[in-house]
Amino acid sequence: MWLFTGVIKKLYINLSDLKEVGARKQVELELEFHNFEFANREIEIKDPIELELEIFNTTDSYVVEGEIKAKLILSCSRCLQEYNSTINLDLTENVVKNEMEDQEELYLDEIIMDNIILSLPMKPLCSEDCNGICPQCGQDLNKGECDCEVEILDPRLAKLKDFYDEEQ
Repeated sequence: MWLFTGVIKKLYINLSDLKEVGARKQVELELEFHNFEFANREIEIKDPIELELEIFNTTDSYVVEGEIKAKLILSCSRCLQEYNSTINLDLTENVVKNEMEDQEELYLDEIIMDNIILSLPMKPLCSEDCNGICPQCGQDLNKGECDCEVEILDPRLAKLKDFYDEEQ
């Protein structure tokens, strides 16, 4: 579940000029979008989101196709540092008319947020070779080594270590 943090504004596109079935409309927008939280992660939107959309009126729905471009600030899951992430998403949404609040207004808030959330990596990384932090002292290992002696032992093999210690 997502949670808004900040001012909520209803972002919508006027559809009053799409009354006939088969009509289409092209829209290009830059939107100031609010930051939000998802799965205990803060999702910060750095710059205005760019939208290039084409909206088609069908018998039962509006089909929205296009692209979303956004610059996000995410937190690395290894070193916990913030980093910039650019996303370019292809968007295809089918908005059913009888589920809409007002059939002359297409609200974009939820469509944008859902697509951004679906594009987020499970474990965001500032870089593929991020070294993370020391589990003992908390030193950012990307900035330098620490003096801790960390023995990395697979817990599944811990009993074997005990076995070899007893033999010696």
